[in-house]
Amino acid sequence: MSREVLVGLDVGTSSVKALFITAAGEVIDRIESKLTTQYRTGNVAEQDANDYWRAVIEIFDRAGSIRDEIVSIGLSGQTPSVVCIDEVGNPTYPVLIWQDARATKEAAQLDAHFGNPVPVIGTSLPWSASACAAKLLWLSRHEPDVVAKTRWVLQPKDFIGFKLSANAISDPWSSKGLCNVLTKAAIPEVFDFVGWDARVTPALMDGTASRGKLTQSARNELGLRNPEIEVSVGLSDAMCGMLSIGALTEPKAFVITGTSAIVGIATEQQVSDAAGLYVIPQTCAPLNVVYGPTQSSGASVDWIAKLFSISIDQVMDSAQEAELSLVPIYLPYISGERAPIWRTDIRGSFSYVDAAATKNEFCAGVLEGISFAERTVLDAAAKTLKTSYSAVTLGGHAGNDHRWDSVRLRTLGKDLVRKTDIDSTTRGAAMLARVLLTGSIADSVEALAPTSEFSIPTGSDVQYAQQRYQEFLTMREMTLELIDNRN
Repeated sequence: MSREVLVGLDVGTSSVKALFITAAGEVIDRIESKLTTQYRTGNVAEQDANDYWRAVIEIFDRAGSIRDEIVSIGLSGQTPSVVCIDEVGNPTYPVLIWQDARATKEAAQLDAHFGNPVPVIGTSLPWSASACAAKLLWLSRHEPDVVAKTRWVLQPKDFIGFKLSANAISDPWSSKGLCNVLTKAAIPEVFDFVGWDARVTPALMDGTASRGKLTQSARNELGLRNPEIEVSVGLSDAMCGMLSIGALTEPKAFVITGTSAIVGIATEQQVSDAAGLYVIPQTCAPLNVVYGPTQSSGASVDWIAKLFSISIDQVMDSAQEAELSLVPIYLPYISGERAPIWRTDIRGSFSYVDAAATKNEFCAGVLEGISFAERTVLDAAAKTLKTSYSAVTLGGHAGNDHRWDSVRLRTLGKDLVRKTDIDSTTRGAAMLARVLLTGSIADSVEALAPTSEFSIPTGSDVQYAQQRYQEFLTMREMTLELIDNRN
């Protein structure tokens, strides 16, 4: 019997991933194709956009006969990145991914010139080195030939969308900073300042809308025979993760983990400005969301695994054996930090290191530090909203790993709702694919929702969380003071 198969496709930092799932919620397959990132001195982090497409081709080739049952494709992707292409889709420069922070001076100049971003962009959005405007200013100064050759400036998921449909389209939130998220139009004064023509901005549509059907060329390359397959405009990986765990349809506090973490609070409350955090307005989502991305969540786990020459699984197992009285305080700023402090110059550290500490305690310290950093974002969001939160919904890889439960309980000190899905972003993208069939966001979220598991902290968990969190904040402030004095 033929099934209606949806594809949730996510162009992530370390890989392109796909979830093949029926419209009724039966997971058929998950396929991943790894990506390579070039890191160089000067805070450079680049990828090849053509690698994204090669990964998509590989994924569909590995899908085999499932391809004959596909009815729609939803897109998700890393942001804010800059993908420059010419008229026919050829990259004109390597992709400056979200981790690329070479444009620190340019970000400072944007901040000095425009100041408060809300009147310009329509929402709270720090003028950071990772944001698109700073990257475009850097390119206009250092690579003017690239500016001349570029027809479209896209996000990674929109590059794949272009390859699939031949249409240059994005959603307002993914293109934030170059467009106003309220008017859904390019911002001429920003483009004038950064030295680009505003016409490089793609058409802007709701992420739940269709960007069109697959071209004949795309169907041939992917081995797809159905000429009626439509592709969503798509959303950022952050918003797809939120959609997957229900944070765009129901108010809640959440942490979604990956290489970095997406942390925030979804609310019906109206809010336009949140210093140090993003605000997704209801022009871009069903609910308002105050959130921020951290820099190194899974990246810190990868780092400690390489440091001790062990696997990530071994890191998690070692942390379970730690003597808590010997666990050092870890600041997970090994590559700087984004929300809520936005400092590319800060670096990580271990403090309160005891001579009796072993690998187990260092592994536990890394996990605790990651969670404490995420808590700083939750607390900043709660302060902005003048509210509190009693439970946190967890999604992503770490959200699916029960070994994180004890760490989260003793660092957050809140009830936990863990979504048992190894990848929130592809599920969120699949929900977008389903919306193309039904027209209903709420129905698609309900039909494809992952299961939940619940945990409650003990009194000792809450006490530990309060004490250690204050120590974490103290070490962060001391580190920032040290850097400021050095500068």
